[in-house]
Amino acid sequence: MHKILLAVILVTTVTTVTVGGCGGPRVYRQETFEAESPFKADLNVSAQKACEAAQLALLSQGYRLESTEPYSIKARKDFQPETELNAVIEFSVVCKDYLAGSILFANAVQTSYELKKSRQSTSISVPTAGSLSLPLGKTTESLVKISGETISDKAFYARFFALVQSFIDQPGKSNK
Repeated sequence: MHKILLAVILVTTVTTVTVGGCGGPRVYRQETFEAESPFKADLNVSAQKACEAAQLALLSQGYRLESTEPYSIKARKDFQPETELNAVIEFSVVCKDYLAGSILFANAVQTSYELKKSRQSTSISVPTAGSLSLPLGKTTESLVKISGETISDKAFYARFFALVQSFIDQPGKSNK
């Protein structure tokens, strides 16, 4: 009986140490799941009208619509803040009918890429002399992902939702 109990304790300890030692920081601990969120806005129009206004808002700011469905949008915008640095914002919007209006959910992810250069060389193997490495003089360039993060700035989403609302509020537009 003691041997079985000892074996269970040993397996549990090894499993805990193995699982606990894996991966990076536990970012899920930062998730608060609060009712108030910068990622949502309550609107007094149908979900379809909310998504139409969101499309117009994104298009008016230079985003390319990657996919559109009646209740969801994926859009993208490219930036080049420095000569060898590129950034992309990928925007996702989901519209849901809710009570007397709708809720608009928005999520944006910023991914940054850096231009990396590498020189290519070639090796020539001569049976009696060994191998010789010669630079070709050719440089290859590639974009390497250096970061990616969900944008959580409340002001960023507040500006987006205000622009969406401005398209809803335009005179002569039917809200429902």
